[in-house]
Amino acid sequence: MKKYRNVVLKIGSALLNEDNHDVKDFIDNICQQIKTAMDSGVKFTIVTSGAINEGQQILGVNKRPKQLESLQAMAAIGQQSLMRRYEHSFKELDCFTAQVLLTHDDMNNPNRFLNAKATLGKILELEIVPIINENDVVATEEIRFGDNDTLAGMVTNLIEADLMIILTNQKGYYDKNPDRFPNAKLIKKCDIKTLDKIDFDINDKSDEGTGGFKTKLNAVKMVTTNNTTSIIASGYEKDTIKKILSNKQVGTTFYI
Repeated sequence: MKKYRNVVLKIGSALLNEDNHDVKDFIDNICQQIKTAMDSGVKFTIVTSGAINEGQQILGVNKRPKQLESLQAMAAIGQQSLMRRYEHSFKELDCFTAQVLLTHDDMNNPNRFLNAKATLGKILELEIVPIINENDVVATEEIRFGDNDTLAGMVTNLIEADLMIILTNQKGYYDKNPDRFPNAKLIKKCDIKTLDKIDFDINDKSDEGTGGFKTKLNAVKMVTTNNTTSIIASGYEKDTIKKILSNKQVGTTFYI
């Protein structure tokens, strides 16, 4: 029975889309699970997508833009609204949040890296939940992470978390694409050394996000080499975080 004490939770764009389910109920439930875990001594850092989706919802834009400047504008419009969702839910639980926006350069520049590490460490020490997103408004084509899976992996290594959870709209990692093959089987435990041998189109993306399973697996490889456990699971399943922290089998657990 492994006891996790420092967790990074990545929440995908599809889970923050009003077209898919009630986002308020979803965030309320996630925050409740996190607060319960925090009360038992677990530190939580959230890496969230959804700012661009939120901006689209506010402006009534149905189709995700392709131009970088349009994506940045949507992110600028949606970011504060997205943060208010988390802030309101945590406030109801007497828990504070801190917004942290990062770019690729913050991770590659030694001084910025150490500053980000120290700041996040202090936020967690104060028992406040850091809520991290890419700083889409200032990131350019060359330096943007391009997906929050990579960002989650970098943050996991930055704060030396012992568990990274990626919540998505799939139950976990399959032997092939479950959207195309009805006989696809969920892989409950996966040795990362076998990833390249599995027949799965990992380049598939959702319409809501910029990543796909390829970026999730790259993030898993990034943190597993540092002996950090990674789990990819469905955000639609009830009490996913609670089950994981209780060492119940949920989604796919990756090991090396």
